[in-house]
Amino acid sequence: MKFNIIKSEFLEALNTTQGIVEKKNVMPILANILIEAEAGNPLIKISATDLEVAVHVMAQASVESAGKITVNAKSLYDIVRESNGEELEFKTTENDRVQITCLHSEFKIHGLSAKEFPSLPSIEGKFSRVLSEEFQSIISKVAFAMSTDETRYHLNGVLLEKTDKEITLVATDGHRLAYNKHVFDFSQIKQDKVIIPRKGVNEIQKLIANEKAFDICVSDRHVFVKTEKQTLFIRLIDGNFPDYNRVIPKDNPIEIEVPKEEFVGALKRVSLLANDRSKGISLYFCNGCLSVSSSNPEIGEAKEEIDINYKGVVLNIGFNAKYFLDVLGVVPDENIIIAFKDELSPCLIKCKSDPGFQSVIMPMRM
Repeated sequence: MKFNIIKSEFLEALNTTQGIVEKKNVMPILANILIEAEAGNPLIKISATDLEVAVHVMAQASVESAGKITVNAKSLYDIVRESNGEELEFKTTENDRVQITCLHSEFKIHGLSAKEFPSLPSIEGKFSRVLSEEFQSIISKVAFAMSTDETRYHLNGVLLEKTDKEITLVATDGHRLAYNKHVFDFSQIKQDKVIIPRKGVNEIQKLIANEKAFDICVSDRHVFVKTEKQTLFIRLIDGNFPDYNRVIPKDNPIEIEVPKEEFVGALKRVSLLANDRSKGISLYFCNGCLSVSSSNPEIGEAKEEIDINYKGVVLNIGFNAKYFLDVLGVVPDENIIIAFKDELSPCLIKCKSDPGFQSVIMPMRM
C-alpha cells in the first residue's frame, strides 16, 4: 500500500480516532487503527474501535497502490502532528512495517496485520435525517447526569425513548436526573427504547458539533450515526433503565425563580470552602432572599446572599454544588425555576425556554 496525503487532512482524520482507541491495552490490536486504501479511489478509510464504539473516517489521498494495515494510533498521530511538511508519503513494507516520509524526515514503525483487526457490525435499518444543532441542544441537557460508576452499567448512558412524533432523553447517576422531551420525528427507528452508552454519547456530540445535519439509524444492538466523512458505530447497553417517572417529583407547590448568573457565581465562590468530597452547600430560602453557604471545620466557612422574589415558608436544604452547576451550565435562560415540595424532598429545576426539560437533584444532609 502506498499513498500521499495532505498533513492537515490526515491529522483531522487521525484526531477523530484518538478518543475511541482502547488505552487500557487489554488487547494490543485495539490500540491500533486500521488504514485501508483502494487503487483508483481518492479516499482512504481509517477505522478505530474499542469493541463498544467504533468509527470509520474517510480522508482524501492520492493512492498509488492498494492495501490495508493497522498501526498504533497514538504513535501515528504524534508523527503526523509533529511533521514539518505539508504532504506525507505513507507506504507499507515487509513484515507489516510502515514507512512515513515528510520532507527530510523518515519514520519506520511496526504495524500489525489487518486480519487481526475486529470486524465492525453491519448497518441494519433505515436512517433518519436530523438537524445537528437541534439534537445537540436536546442531548447536552441530559448528558451531564450520566453515571460514571462502572458497577451501575445500566446507568452509564442516556435513555432514548420515542413515540410517534416525540423523543425523550433521560440520564441519571442515582443522585441527580436530567429529562428532556422534544418534538422529533424518529419514525424510521423501530426501537421504542434504547440506552446509548456514555462514550457513545460523547462521540456523537463531538461528531455532530461541526455538522449541519447527520443521519441516525438504530438496530437491535447498535446505533449508527453518519456524516459525509464519518460513520460512528455504538453498541447499545443491554440493561433495564430505572423508571424515571417515579423519581421526578410531581407535586411541587413551592416554585422560586432565581437569577442564573448570580446563582452560578455564588455557588462557585461558596463551594471553594465546601468539603472537597461532598461539595455540600446549604440553600436557605426566606422572604426576598436566597442565602448560599458552606462550612468546613478544616478550612472555614463562606456565605453569599442573592435577592429573589420569594415570599413563603423558610426552607434550608443541603445540596451538592456541582450538581447545580452542571444543570445551570446547560440552561440558556437568564432565570431558572427551582421547585420544592418540602425540605426533605428532591428539588426540580425547570426553564421557561424549554418546557420539556426538567432536572432533579436529591438533597443531602449537612
